[in-house]
Amino acid sequence: MPAIKFDFPAIPDTTLGLNFFEVDDNIQTFLRRSRIKLADRDIETLRGLGQFAGGRLERQAVASQDHQPFIKDLPKNPAHPKERENKLTINAEYEACQQEIMRSGVIARCYDADEPAPHLLPFLTQYLVSKSDISTGCPFAMTHPTSVVLDKIAPAEVKAKFLPEILKTDGTATICGTWATENHSGSDVGGTVTEAIKDDADEPHKHRLSGHQFFTSAFGFTRFLAMKTARPQGAAAGSKGLGLYLVPSHIDEDWSVQNNLEVTHLKRKLGTKGLPTVEIDINGAESYEIAPEGKGIHAMMSALGCSRVHNAMAAAGSMHRSYLEALSWAANRETFGKPIIERPMVQKRILDIATEWKSGTALACEAAQSYDEALRDPAKEPWMRMVTALAKFKTAEQAVWCAQKTLELYGGNGYTEDYPAARLFRDAMVLPVWEGPEQIQALELMRMMSKGGAALFTDKLKSVEKALPAEMGQERTHLKTLRKALSSALGDLQKDPAAMEELADEFLHSMSNILAYTLLCEEASWELEHDNNASKLFFARHLQNKMMRSGFSAPNFGATSLQANFDKVVKSEAIHLNPPDVQNAANAPQPD
Repeated sequence: MPAIKFDFPAIPDTTLGLNFFEVDDNIQTFLRRSRIKLADRDIETLRGLGQFAGGRLERQAVASQDHQPFIKDLPKNPAHPKERENKLTINAEYEACQQEIMRSGVIARCYDADEPAPHLLPFLTQYLVSKSDISTGCPFAMTHPTSVVLDKIAPAEVKAKFLPEILKTDGTATICGTWATENHSGSDVGGTVTEAIKDDADEPHKHRLSGHQFFTSAFGFTRFLAMKTARPQGAAAGSKGLGLYLVPSHIDEDWSVQNNLEVTHLKRKLGTKGLPTVEIDINGAESYEIAPEGKGIHAMMSALGCSRVHNAMAAAGSMHRSYLEALSWAANRETFGKPIIERPMVQKRILDIATEWKSGTALACEAAQSYDEALRDPAKEPWMRMVTALAKFKTAEQAVWCAQKTLELYGGNGYTEDYPAARLFRDAMVLPVWEGPEQIQALELMRMMSKGGAALFTDKLKSVEKALPAEMGQERTHLKTLRKALSSALGDLQKDPAAMEELADEFLHSMSNILAYTLLCEEASWELEHDNNASKLFFARHLQNKMMRSGFSAPNFGATSLQANFDKVVKSEAIHLNPPDVQNAANAPQPD
């Protein structure tokens, strides 16, 4: 294909200072199309957070690479210098940025007595924050589900005591973590050995916990709370014997007397450098029962369901940042007399990154919407759990790929700390392992398949397929083919339950690809109808071509529809269909 020179817009040579909400036409279109509606004031809050993410938060993320958490060995009491403790200190600006997000009220608004915001609002906040700093997004992804568990599950006294501490918007909000991982394993929560002992007959929910926590989140903030699985004395082994407890960092009303939590090790990590991850000893720490013996694992899983949506939204935001970085670098890097963005292979790579971002964002936003819908209607929880597992897995894989390919566009510069590509790549690497890696999501998917999930999934494909307009006849045909093939495979799976664990990862891969394509087609249909814009349609076709490739196939000699409209894509301009792109409605295959 010959090189094509486009009249490119003035793409800035740095993303620092951009408003990450305003430069995101894809998420703004989602807000118009979404089944879950935000109030105008919430959209303005997101606009302000977009400016914060592209400015102050980005500067903090850069600085935190050189000002990471550290431990000091200090006396517990100046009068007794031989009694010493490890004191964890975190970057003050890192903590201040966490409080700035809480000041925006995006979690507090969900509990507004008169006009509560949907939980989509904090999920979209995660999307924006993670364009700059997944390290900051992590505690936020724990704080939001902790608020939900306190609101929906905790005893009234525990909720009244601690939920208001989370919802503060004055810069003193309590940051939260979820602690389940012990020495034996990450996902084997049923092996928890931390013991819970009832503490005070006058306070029926008060307990003391003793054990060792191998990974912590939120530790080091001025005030924090953690949800911790533990086993009451004499309780049954395994998951069935667990309760869930809330562990505060301090045990007095003024948050000045520290709880019995001792740091034993600060972990060094590949990325997310601003976020401390420590091992701790829990030495009879005061705690409050959220869920009693036998119900703890269910309560913790409800929190994980929320934080997995956050993981998907963080991945989607990370992908958009990769796209912006790829554009910024390619438009301003000249070789042999012209910007590299004018070179066809670079354009193809940028479009590949954009395709992953847009299809991954479709998955993440479907999970976010389904979370709100399941809170209102428990009958919709199976779809939420299924789409969350698919989105959590797929978007994490996409985010790593996008960050890697952006780094490669930089060449050797991308491997240096002079540019953000290296940090973005390191931080993206955490997304596949946070909140359960691929195999855990595959097992969750199989659980839902055994509970009617197969019919839910194929019904979704069929509903999108039937609603596609005449201009998308080839997409309708392709969806029909995918649906029938998948229905047959799922039918075979149901006949052989023993094969579920062996084949779970393969179905996870296939179904996440199919759902991403389906949702992209659904978005394309909406944008054709409401905006007369075929851009998303061309992205869907690009994704379809990538999905269809297997083995060797001849290269495409000529520009694809996306490549031919590259300048409009990077300008976020509408693309109008030309006659060759329009299928004859009379000849378009009809769905079953």
